[in-house]
Amino acid sequence: MSVSTPHRFTFIACALLLAPALFAAAPSGRTSPRMVYDAHAKYMVLFGGSTKVDAGTRLSYDLNDTWAWVGDHWVQLFPATSPHGRSFHTMVYDSNRNRTLLFGGKSGTATTDTVYFDDTWQFDGTNWSQINTPNQPSKRFYPGSAYDPVHDKWVLFGGTFITADGKTTTNYNDTWEFDGTTWTQKSTTGPSVIKPILTYDAKNDRIVMVGSDSKEAVSMYAYDRATSSWTQLTPAKLPDCASDAAMTYQTHDDKIVLFGGVCQTSSVSGATWEFDGTTWATVANAVDPDRVGGEAMAYDSSRQETVIFGGTLAFANPTGGTHIYQNQVWSSPPAPTTPAARSLFSFVTNPNDKLIWLYGGQNDSDLGAEFWSYANGDWTKLTLKDGPTSCGTSNSAYDSDRKKLVVLCADSSMYEWDGNAWKSFTAAKTWPQSRSWSMMSYNPVIKKTVMFGGYGTVDYLAETWVWDGTTWTRVKKNPAPPRALAAMWFDPKLNKTVLFGGIGRKNSDSRIDRFNDMWTFDGSGWTQIKNVPNAPAPRYGMQTAVDPRTGKVLLFGGLVLQVNGATQEQVYSNDLWSWDGTTWTKVDVNGTTPPPRENGALAYDPSTSQMVLFAGYAGYYLSDLWLFDTQNKWNVQAESTNPPVVINPRRRGAGH
Repeated sequence: MSVSTPHRFTFIACALLLAPALFAAAPSGRTSPRMVYDAHAKYMVLFGGSTKVDAGTRLSYDLNDTWAWVGDHWVQLFPATSPHGRSFHTMVYDSNRNRTLLFGGKSGTATTDTVYFDDTWQFDGTNWSQINTPNQPSKRFYPGSAYDPVHDKWVLFGGTFITADGKTTTNYNDTWEFDGTTWTQKSTTGPSVIKPILTYDAKNDRIVMVGSDSKEAVSMYAYDRATSSWTQLTPAKLPDCASDAAMTYQTHDDKIVLFGGVCQTSSVSGATWEFDGTTWATVANAVDPDRVGGEAMAYDSSRQETVIFGGTLAFANPTGGTHIYQNQVWSSPPAPTTPAARSLFSFVTNPNDKLIWLYGGQNDSDLGAEFWSYANGDWTKLTLKDGPTSCGTSNSAYDSDRKKLVVLCADSSMYEWDGNAWKSFTAAKTWPQSRSWSMMSYNPVIKKTVMFGGYGTVDYLAETWVWDGTTWTRVKKNPAPPRALAAMWFDPKLNKTVLFGGIGRKNSDSRIDRFNDMWTFDGSGWTQIKNVPNAPAPRYGMQTAVDPRTGKVLLFGGLVLQVNGATQEQVYSNDLWSWDGTTWTKVDVNGTTPPPRENGALAYDPSTSQMVLFAGYAGYYLSDLWLFDTQNKWNVQAESTNPPVVINPRRRGAGH
């Protein structure tokens, strides 16, 4: 089955059938995902969450991706079936049946497109499947729930529902129990708690709930199984904040840990609290993990540590990042051994050394300058000593005659890498001005690196520059219209540099437009290729590379302008096209297609003779890696979810 639907609102990943785990660095930044610890598989399971509003499509995306945290890094899982993308749902781990359970949640950000759920799902470590229950709680988001393994009951309380017109909000205070097959409503009334957080207190054999009322005042309750009611607990002190906080129970010290939340004063908290069964106390030595709510949180009993991921910065956008709580200290895990999620980076083939070089990029975090090589399925982080440690949106090309990587930074600083050391260049009188999102490619016929366009300080540019290893020279003859984020490559069939698509202006007085025109450059000037058969729809940010196995150019995805009658909209695409020097052909993919994206990268890996697609952006940052074979089939780069061996987990992190 091929997934080729453009990305409008929900991350479409329901039919990725080829591998259980995908080679990827970490989930993208998000708020209100949910996470539980699978004690049988010995890893965390994270699902869903909501992204920030994307400037390109003006949408927020509710995700349906599934990830495993295996103790020191993330592995993306691709079940054959997944629940609809959502956030604000609830998840627990059913330890009696070795499965993750999920209920409810919502997708959408506006009253006109919001969908609320009342479905129940299970994940067995390989696949999600819906449990068709005879009864279920009504549609809602923000329910709280916990699993009682002693009595084999999944207890759910409360949640919220908003009518389609946005005028009526219902905060439920009912209680339900799930026996493994069906839901039973145990009570229609309960505490007036909004956004309840539940956990099972093993020491006292009870389910505990913390929540707040409409004024953010915090309260605490215990569930009475015999009467299906809630008894208020009144410790001497309660956490200051509970709304959008996260809570879990640690079996190694029999304490409940609560982090973050919004307070009565509408302020926010990055505080960590512990409850020993009688008393709440703040943890003085716990360093704030730099988020205040909406994070996923769960306890890893095999490593005796609590893990959080995602959430929201104070009154700001969703964030990513993983933090580990152990011995009353929050810490970050070691840096990943693969590149983090990113877009707008350089990904350039070096055929001489049979590898691909990756430089730069951006994501939700402070990514900074990074330099990697990729070959034979492995990543290696390389030195930036004397290299471009701050480059903005870089552009790169490989000079196959001089055997050097050419890097041009957004601020016009210039570097070359010969495989051993970096060399910087001092700007001369004749030098390209500062710009972002330009295009660059090496032309072996004229033996020069060609750079075109980009966005300058005030507008799109139509400048052409060529670099011979010593000097930049501007070529002014018949430039293509000003643009950025186009595709540019040296075409082995035409023996010329070719330009396709992008975003810009047809002239200085025109409105911003998306292109699907084509131009060739022979070293002296540009010539438009007119009447191109079957050209892809106008787009920018597409992933493009020459496939030396066929001599054809492959183009994947991009941000595409779709016209439906009088309506125009931008959508992230995952269509694949082939250019043979004369005609575009849409490629009929055999099997699964990678998710939609823009500003990722496509390159040929000479070490394995395969095309490689890596990362990009689709309302959130991606870090997945796909291989394209000669049978028109995409394959994911798989990674094992086997957790690392844990030695004396009580000692790890002590004193730090």
